[in-house]
Amino acid sequence: MKRSTILASLLVAIFLLTSSIALIPYFSGNNVVYAQETKGKVKTVTLVASEKQIQVAPDNALHPGGIMYNAMVFNGTIPSPVISIDQGDTLNITLKNEGKTIHSLDFHAGFGADKANSGSVKPGESKTWSLKGEFPGVFFYHCSADSLNGIWEHIANGMFGGIVVHPSTEEKAKEFYMVFGEIYNNADKGPFVGTNGTVGSFDIGKLVSDNPDLVLTNGMAHKYVPAVGQVNKLELNKNAELFKVKPGELTRWYIVNGGPNDGVSFHFIGGMLSVRDGTNTANNALGTQDRNDETWWIPPGSASVIESTFPEAGLYVGVDHSMKDVIKGAAFAVVAMDNSTATDHPTGTCVAPKGSESVTCSSPSSSSESSSSKSSSESSSSKSESNTNTGDKEVAQNATMDNTSSNMTGNGTMMSGNMSGNMSGNMSGNMTGMSGNMSGNSTGN
Repeated sequence: MKRSTILASLLVAIFLLTSSIALIPYFSGNNVVYAQETKGKVKTVTLVASEKQIQVAPDNALHPGGIMYNAMVFNGTIPSPVISIDQGDTLNITLKNEGKTIHSLDFHAGFGADKANSGSVKPGESKTWSLKGEFPGVFFYHCSADSLNGIWEHIANGMFGGIVVHPSTEEKAKEFYMVFGEIYNNADKGPFVGTNGTVGSFDIGKLVSDNPDLVLTNGMAHKYVPAVGQVNKLELNKNAELFKVKPGELTRWYIVNGGPNDGVSFHFIGGMLSVRDGTNTANNALGTQDRNDETWWIPPGSASVIESTFPEAGLYVGVDHSMKDVIKGAAFAVVAMDNSTATDHPTGTCVAPKGSESVTCSSPSSSSESSSSKSSSESSSSKSESNTNTGDKEVAQNATMDNTSSNMTGNGTMMSGNMSGNMSGNMSGNMTGMSGNMSGNSTGN
């Protein structure tokens, strides 16, 4: 063989080897996308930090009168709006501090000290910086308080959200934003007691002992669950909105766990899931963390891209399969129905799709900004506001999926079957001891 041919072969081999090491694959459906240099747009988002009162639990037997809480928020809501960019885009971020204390931002999608972190921003000040969406997936972002001093309180008070980086090749799917988070409330005396109308604040004793009072789904416990129980019905949220999908439709869920302490054992009752934010390793030849599995662990301060197809009409339930967290609010109802549309998301749960000019999906609870427009983000105030969205009350109250279910029960022995025996009996039988214990634990704090 000629020396020139050997040299050429070696150069090709070196190129292929270094390319395979440098490129990190991301899977969406059956498509592989590599984290590599791609040209993108310059997009802009403004996040406004403030403190305000938020309703974090509806009025029900578990939380008589509902629960209001002194929260910390970006753009007025728990969670913060989902931000959506494409792989290769540059995101210019402005943090405006309209609150009374120091706030900051840490983007887990940022790569580099000055890309991920804003640093401390004092009340009345603002800061702008940028990051590039190099790696596709969904990533956590949160307040880091004053250079980590108080970060635990700011996250526990609601200052967190998710940023989606769409891969350059992505299979079309109906997409949803779902964020879990814990509340440690100094006024909450436990199930069936609640706060007796007192607006609560952060309790560091409960945080350190890892005893959250509530687990929120997009800012409220039991936000998307009208009721549980078939024989012994317990109404949880008369204004609950439900997630709607078509049978057989590919759905993509951007699941974010704000924590700050506990992981989420995510599971669809009646469904299977695949995790699509994996990287290729020696132990993971397919480049996907998991395919067609039952439950996926999401640590605090992390996020996962979950894909699922619901095979037939009926009721499905997304849960944190830690049952103590289901009691505290960590569940949401999904209805597979033929007349579902591409835009019938619960308020604040849609995600700006790949190729969108906007970084946030246009909905009543999130601000929409484009690659060329200024922020129209919500100005936050300290007045009392509810995080509840009424939506389609008829569907929410009856959970009627073409005669499949009634009040989250029907085929949904899925939820009542898994929960009624241990949780129902009006839930008081099994919960009395817990209520007493939690009440006792909280009085010292």
